[in-house]
Amino acid sequence: MSKYNKISLKQLLKIVCAIAFLIPFFCFSQNVGIKTQSPSQTLDINGSLRIRSINTAGTSTVKDSVMVFENDGVVKYASSSQIIQQIPQGFFPMVTNSKLTGTGTSSNPLGIPSLSASINQALGWDNTSGWIPVHQISSSNWLSVGNSNTLSTNFLGATNDISFNIRSNNTTMLQFGRRQTLGLFDSSNTGLYPYNQPNDAVAYIRGTNGNSSLQFESSMSQIYKPVFFTDSNGNFGFRGSAAGNDWFEATSSGNNNDGSLQFTIGDDGNEPIVFRKYNNSTNSYVEMMRMKGLGLDNRVTVGINVNGNQPNSTFEVKGSVSRSISTITASTTLTETQYTVLLNNSNTITVTLPSASGSRGRIYVLKKLTSSTVNISSYLNRLSSSSTVLPNGVTQLQSDGTNWQQIN
Repeated sequence: MSKYNKISLKQLLKIVCAIAFLIPFFCFSQNVGIKTQSPSQTLDINGSLRIRSINTAGTSTVKDSVMVFENDGVVKYASSSQIIQQIPQGFFPMVTNSKLTGTGTSSNPLGIPSLSASINQALGWDNTSGWIPVHQISSSNWLSVGNSNTLSTNFLGATNDISFNIRSNNTTMLQFGRRQTLGLFDSSNTGLYPYNQPNDAVAYIRGTNGNSSLQFESSMSQIYKPVFFTDSNGNFGFRGSAAGNDWFEATSSGNNNDGSLQFTIGDDGNEPIVFRKYNNSTNSYVEMMRMKGLGLDNRVTVGINVNGNQPNSTFEVKGSVSRSISTITASTTLTETQYTVLLNNSNTITVTLPSASGSRGRIYVLKKLTSSTVNISSYLNRLSSSSTVLPNGVTQLQSDGTNWQQIN
């Protein structure tokens, strides 16, 4: 045996002792450190780790194996043939049935083509066509800034039988709905049209304290703006502008079941109220009646067929006038419905005149057709003497508010 292969018993004993001394350290030490005297992990390397001969070639060549962790914690190598797909830098895989644009790089990122979409549309899923452009919910709703893509099928309202309300200051100003839905239906036997129509389409203007109005813009109306209105007494009317500074009004008036209808024209006192008709064949208007005040006093004039002219009297009629005419054969009390009365009695009768104080200005024309006696309420004849028997012929009487006066 060569001298280089000889180990003395003493040397062998030293090696065995050294190994025996180190075995406990390898068997029971919890952490192992490389280039560190205080490892904090099972394997603590104070430095870098390098694998020699790794393949760093281009993307088209086969790669080296890689280290992987299995689900039981065992570290193994996975060969290049076990790697499903290798993605070049700057790309990521995506599985989708949408058409995409771009390559996925920072200079050409992935995107979705327009797909013939219009402004404010978004992608929506359709079971037949897949992802397609659709109108967004927010853009198909009515927006406070207005809608630019409104269709003829769009509408503002409700699809069920409820009141559709519009509010301001949290107060209902306008309601739409069926008459019955709005609580405006009159189901009684005496209900008038249209209040007795439950299915009428109604636009209901609401108000506060029983008052509401509907006003119209009129830039040339300097003072009085056109408006429909109600008041707290249950009256309704409308006021309109006229010639810039003037106005007219047609309203109901009164309270506590004492109502009236009023027509008003103003404000200088000489504005007329004109009634006219339209002739289609001649494309012209024909005035029928004119009522006009005379300035700011209480005088008024009324004209019939005056052709637009100022009436020359308090009441001017260009045409004939028809008045009541009747015949009596028995005792009668005259009323406001009579004017000319023919007395065709064969026996004595009595004609009673109404109270002169309540009939100021009223005229009766009495004509006897027979010679039979006609007694009558006291009147003053043309000689201003009191008389109670009607003479033969024609007698015309008018009340002065105190007595009946013979005026013929």
